[in-house]
Order: sequence, then structure tokens, then C-alpha cells
Amino acid sequence: MNKFISMFSDDPVGAKAFYYSEKLKVDVKTEQGVLFKKRMLMKYLEGLQWVLFYYYRGAQHWRWYYPYHYAPMISDIDENIV
Repeated sequence: MNKFISMFSDDPVGAKAFYYSEKLKVDVKTEQGVLFKKRMLMKYLEGLQWVLFYYYRGAQHWRWYYPYHYAPMISDIDENIV
């Protein structure tokens, strides 16, 4: 974790690529990696919406789940929202 923090202060883009490579085994510099990251971000946003619905309207259903083990970098959300 300390390696990531020191990398992020020097090179945020490289640190993000390192995070996705190490945690998710995805190269975000490729077209396939970019698409993977966009799908992951969309699922993450769906999860945030599910939580809001849960607290404000009650559980709509229990079938939804986040299909990834790790969350995306929060700074990637604003870059990739369509």
C-alpha cells in the first residue's frame, strides 16, 4: 500500500494503472481494459443507486450484487460517466 501511495504522489495515471493491474489483472492501457473499467464503473454506480433505494424506499429486490472483488478508483468515475 505504501508503494501505491508514493507512486500516486509522483504519477497518478501510472498508479491507477498499477492498481488495476495488481488487483484486477487488467491492463487499462488497452482497448479491452478500458471497456472492462467502464463496465466496472457502471456496476459500481448501480450499487450506489441500489444502496440509496434501499435506505430511502426499502429493498426493491435482493438479486443485485457487485460482480467484482475491488472497487474502481473513485477519481475514474467522473472521467468515464457518459
